[in-house]
Amino acid sequence: MTKCIRCHVNIAEQHLHCPLCGHSLKEEKSAQTTYPDYTIHYKKVNRISKEKIFLFLSISVVMVALTINLLTLNLNSVFWSVIVGFGIFYLWIVIKGTLLAKNHIGKRLLYHYIWLALFFFVIDLCLGFEQWSTNYTIPLLGMGATFLMTLIALWKRSLWQDDIGYIFAMFFINLCPMLLFIFNLSSVIWPTIATIVYSLITIIGMIIFSDKQFKAELVKRFHFR
Repeated sequence: MTKCIRCHVNIAEQHLHCPLCGHSLKEEKSAQTTYPDYTIHYKKVNRISKEKIFLFLSISVVMVALTINLLTLNLNSVFWSVIVGFGIFYLWIVIKGTLLAKNHIGKRLLYHYIWLALFFFVIDLCLGFEQWSTNYTIPLLGMGATFLMTLIALWKRSLWQDDIGYIFAMFFINLCPMLLFIFNLSSVIWPTIATIVYSLITIIGMIIFSDKQFKAELVKRFHFR
């Protein structure tokens, strides 16, 4: 049975209209109540990142150190604030270039050797340049970096072809302390000679004990015939 919404009488289902009032008996769709569309605007809150906090602290420390250094130059003539500034800068390099970097570890070692050697040179320069950095630290640091690259190459023997360029680059960089000696920036030659000899031994050993793939990669990169 269908009920007419006007007359409120029950009518047989075969009827399409009410016999009394003629109103259609089809079910009407319930009217949908529409509400006004309110767009919610969220205020964007800029979160302070750890990088910005560290940057602010770094600049603050350098400025405070520089101020104290300048105010106490009559008591201590050493520009130690330069060492502090370069140290914080190198700390940024360690975080960005090592902890967060995904590039080849040989590239990271080469990168850090250059900056660390420069850092020690700046320290030596600020403390009166007694040449301990150019005589011992920089050459022996190069030997240590080459040794670490050798360990990495031995650890990943199938990937030696990825280490060729960095080990050769370390060899040529290890020649730089020789230039320091020539221009009288260092007075001790044996650490530089030892580093160069060690780099040569490393390269010769890799060539002798490597497989054919390594030698083919060597020929391809350096166009040996």
